[in-house]
Amino acid sequence: MRAWFLPSLFIPLSVTVAQEQYGLVHGNYAGMDAATLNPARAAGQWPWLDIHIAGTDVHAWNSLVAWTARRNPLITEARTGFAGLEDGRVVMRSLDFDQRHRATVLVDVVGPGVSLSLGRGTIGAGIRGRAHVSAAGISTPLGNFILNGLNHAPQHGIRYNEAGLRVLGAAWTEVGMHYAHILHAREFSLFSAGIGLRYLIGHSAAAFQVTDMDYTVYDSARLDVHAFTARYGYAAPEVNAGRGFGGDLGFVYERTLDPIDGYRPHRPGSCEPARYRYRIGVSLIDLGGIGFRRAQAGTVAAGEISIADYDDTDVDGVEGVDSLLATSTNRAPITGMRMGLPTAISIQYDQRITDFAYVGLAAVQHLAGRNSMRLRRANSVAITPRFETRYVEFAFPVVVPEYDIRRPLIGAMVRLHGLTVGSDHILPFISRRDMHAMDLYVRLRWMIFRSPACRNGRSRAIIHRGGVKDALPCLLPES
Repeated sequence: MRAWFLPSLFIPLSVTVAQEQYGLVHGNYAGMDAATLNPARAAGQWPWLDIHIAGTDVHAWNSLVAWTARRNPLITEARTGFAGLEDGRVVMRSLDFDQRHRATVLVDVVGPGVSLSLGRGTIGAGIRGRAHVSAAGISTPLGNFILNGLNHAPQHGIRYNEAGLRVLGAAWTEVGMHYAHILHAREFSLFSAGIGLRYLIGHSAAAFQVTDMDYTVYDSARLDVHAFTARYGYAAPEVNAGRGFGGDLGFVYERTLDPIDGYRPHRPGSCEPARYRYRIGVSLIDLGGIGFRRAQAGTVAAGEISIADYDDTDVDGVEGVDSLLATSTNRAPITGMRMGLPTAISIQYDQRITDFAYVGLAAVQHLAGRNSMRLRRANSVAITPRFETRYVEFAFPVVVPEYDIRRPLIGAMVRLHGLTVGSDHILPFISRRDMHAMDLYVRLRWMIFRSPACRNGRSRAIIHRGGVKDALPCLLPES
């Protein structure tokens, strides 16, 4: 089966590669990684200097299919060269919670970056490559056709309708900077704000969006599309296929353990970080988008399209799609398209339990419209207990993707100084259970915890200079 619309739907569902890295972002030593979920977190960062050397994030989740009958966990397969992967098979997942399937695949390559505390302000910059594919609005009947092909006999002769179906993908590089500032530090209250700005260089993009489609598959050869309204676009891969801008905005409130009047992080008198009872944050992330000026795009509103033998319908690339759509009754091709970033709103909460022990709670809600050309970020809620010190940290996130509380993901993360390895879905690596998601993130960083003004483990709030009449601090208690 090579009918033109079905292969494009299968792309994000066939890739077997955390969206938010929940095991990582709550940590007080997360540095620049915390700023990706809320840029205000950079204000008063606990490391004075955070240097990112390299990292990667790989994430995939879908509600349509699962990989079952695996011989070994992925860790075992890695030691044997993945020879046992051929024994697994793909099966449909049941979906009672929502009758529309979704999928998200992303790969990020984190390049060099740095974040430096300047007192109440913190500034940072870095580079990152990102690839993001999202699918939404896939019905169960269409899911059966994707998995089994159009020769799926139980659905032959039945007229189906699809609405709100969209598959979008893009790859780009972003060069960004962020700035965060402590706006208020008085008594037991600390309030911070932060902003991130990024210059985006697009490398490729593709979009397919169905507003309405009525179709019938009659048998193993004949497909009729009775009515069809859609948008599409494609930007061929190249180094500089598009340009754009992105940004983040966030706020954080902390209720501290001790009064913090005059608190200036990593400065004399404030060398130790301000410990808190709880922290609340809210942020808008991934605002903006990329314009692809040379992209081939357009809209189509078609009447009846009959494909007598879809197995012999060879659609090769955008030119083949254009040729097939030429039979439509109303088609409007254009040059250029704009792809929106996966914009979302996020709320974070972190509660101190005791020294070095915390529990974080976070929620992310996408802001992509049903018919917009904006990449869709997966909705999620996570609770993350963790234990952290400067040099060792453990976290165990429990993630609920798309608010489906029946199928939570269990993760684990460990940090040894600047080396972090984690997954927000660790079960595929250690068990043979059915796999419908995969997640892995790795970081290599170098942190300097104390500023030059706070070296040698002492505060330099009082400094005596030779030749002046400043009183020396009393070395002995008064008798």
